[in-house]
Amino acid sequence: MLRDSSYWNEVKRLVRLRDNFACTRCGQRHNLEVHHKTYYKNGKSIVGSEKEHLECLELLCEVCHQKEHQK
Repeated sequence: MLRDSSYWNEVKRLVRLRDNFACTRCGQRHNLEVHHKTYYKNGKSIVGSEKEHLECLELLCEVCHQKEHQK
């Protein structure tokens, strides 16, 4: 899946709407990125079917996203 695809743009739109256009960790409202909390559900990859698994995604600001990947 291409990150610039219309599909991914729709996934990002849905996550932003659901998370009220704010980082779910700190509440920041700019430099927002969609983060995969997991790439798998029930042992199967969700890549390419994220719209059906929005609970596996969250909206993070750039700072919180970097912190999450440094764990």
